[in-house]
Amino acid sequence: MDSKWELRDLARKLRSEGLSYRDIRKRVPVSKSTVSSWCSDIELSQQQRHELGKRYDVSLKGAKAVQSNRRLQIDKIVSDAIKEVRSLKIDDLKIMGPILYWAEGNKTLFAGITNSDPAIIIVAMKWFREICKVPEKKFKAHLHIHGGQDDLSMKKYWSNVTDIPLEQFGKSHVKKNGTGYRKNKLYNGTIKINIFDKNLLHKILGWIEGIKLQFTGH
Repeated sequence: MDSKWELRDLARKLRSEGLSYRDIRKRVPVSKSTVSSWCSDIELSQQQRHELGKRYDVSLKGAKAVQSNRRLQIDKIVSDAIKEVRSLKIDDLKIMGPILYWAEGNKTLFAGITNSDPAIIIVAMKWFREICKVPEKKFKAHLHIHGGQDDLSMKKYWSNVTDIPLEQFGKSHVKKNGTGYRKNKLYNGTIKINIFDKNLLHKILGWIEGIKLQFTGH
């Protein structure tokens, strides 16, 4: 095994030849900081600095090209995936709804769902209205917001998302800003939608059990 001094001499020789610290480390198995400390007093010629600069530019362009190609690949994957599900019909919502509820919905006392993602809430509301046939007057909403957020503005935002009238929003739960508070983390807060209908809850739980039996056998 090469001694430390032999490695140091090799690193300095390679640096004198104009190699970058990265290239030196490919042949000298030490950390970048060690190579730097060994070679800090070696001044490269103008030509050597020019060559290193050109190699860096080529490497940077190559990395950007790889990144750009990967972005195009991802965009195509996403675009193709969107096309695969664009043909979903209202009947598909009969399965999507219980699965969504299984993950995010209330399981005791009464039906309802809590989330901060507007898209999830929009899908849930469509399912409640079109599949579960929930009467509009049965929707009740409450917000969980942080101190400093405007309660009325948040209610108007979620009322627009859900089409639940403001008068069906109850008192918001305001969380005091403490050490765990991350500003703007949930800018629009979290909405809790309640439907005080135990029969609906039992029906939804039955749908979930049916899906579980269908795909797991138990």
